[in-house]
Amino acid sequence: MMKKDILSELFDNLLDLKEKMSSGVDKNMPNVSLLNMKYYLNVRKHDFSHLQDDLTKVGLSSFGRSQAHMEASINVALEMLSHALKKELHLPKALLSYEESHAIMDKNSEIFSTSEDKTKIMITVPSNYADEKEWFKNLSQEGVHLFRINTAHDNPSAWKEMSGEIKNACSDEKELKIYVDLAGPKIRTSLKKSKKSDKPKKYKLFCGDSVLIHPDGQPPLKKAAKQYDAVVGCTLEHLGGLVKVGDKVFVDDGKIEMVIDEILGDDIVCKVVSRNEKGISLKDEKGINFPNSDIAVRAICDHDKEVLPHICEYADIIGISFAQTSEDIHDLIDELDRLGKKGKIAIVAKIETQKGVENLPEILEALIEYGHSGIMIARGDLAIEIGFENLAYMQEEILDLCTAAHMPVILATQVLESKMKTNIPSRAEISDVVFAHKAECVMLNKGDYALETIKILTTILKQMDLVFRKNKLLYNPSFQWK
Repeated sequence: MMKKDILSELFDNLLDLKEKMSSGVDKNMPNVSLLNMKYYLNVRKHDFSHLQDDLTKVGLSSFGRSQAHMEASINVALEMLSHALKKELHLPKALLSYEESHAIMDKNSEIFSTSEDKTKIMITVPSNYADEKEWFKNLSQEGVHLFRINTAHDNPSAWKEMSGEIKNACSDEKELKIYVDLAGPKIRTSLKKSKKSDKPKKYKLFCGDSVLIHPDGQPPLKKAAKQYDAVVGCTLEHLGGLVKVGDKVFVDDGKIEMVIDEILGDDIVCKVVSRNEKGISLKDEKGINFPNSDIAVRAICDHDKEVLPHICEYADIIGISFAQTSEDIHDLIDELDRLGKKGKIAIVAKIETQKGVENLPEILEALIEYGHSGIMIARGDLAIEIGFENLAYMQEEILDLCTAAHMPVILATQVLESKMKTNIPSRAEISDVVFAHKAECVMLNKGDYALETIKILTTILKQMDLVFRKNKLLYNPSFQWK
């Protein structure tokens, strides 16, 4: 095929891409970030990966880094091809330019910090932070920008003390932000206490064992202790009516995998399918996940509403655990409005369930409308919910969609965990930090070697700043948001 024919075919294919991108989208919507996200979602309904390769062959942009400014990038390619083909082309100016899109993202990312560091660092405050002198100040000097308070632990008095110490560690050169996670409706085990030790019972489970799980607060079936290998309470009410036989059940971050064998009213009977010759310990207050079950639980629970008046006194950002729908975002906004804090405190929606992933576009739309918002990819529960084998693909998808929405992202869970706990990082952890560099913020959890971990993290992030900004994306059809 002659070169002119190739360019002409590319031109026609780009016009087709532009038409499909704009299909059904109201260009007059007031928010350009929302408009760009709609464009991006439209493009991801189709397979344009071959077109990307063809564009690269003739020296044009393949749009692999154009998520944040879809229309402008396509317009530039069309204009260049029209000049090469000597065709007249009258395109209206894109509503969002390359420069404007990155300015919006930079501004939105300031909810984490106004520092010039591209990737901000957040660390969770442990209950025993006072054991180490000037813990906050030392970590701040090494590169931490935000400190995370988790309301699933400790109490309002302890949180207030933490916030005071964080503010005391601020300096003229560096303002530190306070991120507070609401506990949310995490489903946990609840084991009866042993009469001998007054401590919660522990069970050792083996493959094939039968486990009765019942809603906490109501007694299990009669003689259940004799019929089953373990009897476990669960903090989810009306459990039996929310699941079905064959659904998977994971306990303690996936350490125990079970399948629902039988439903007995509100109780369920599960069979252990995890294989471990030495057995697996089932303990009290461990998380339970039902990835195959459609459990409609609002993210803002009663406990969250009780603690909100306390944390609103000092929180710069509030995280919504287990955000699954746009209603969860509006629930928190309504509570902040009631407390006179609407618009004054930033919101981060934590994506950690299959339903949260499915509804991410509508969650992003609610956050865009609010402003001062972000997303956290909470990979612990998310990996269990969607399957560990799907996590790498899904975190890439979430990052790209958030880039299209100009929504800053926190990447969380097990970042440099071995380094934090043993001071020796694994090679896989180092590679994971390279991926984390794509996010606007990376979160570390608790550990005895926080200072040493921050040093290695900041070194890697600075090195990656010299290499790339974003990876090239191939516009294959999205499996998730069709």
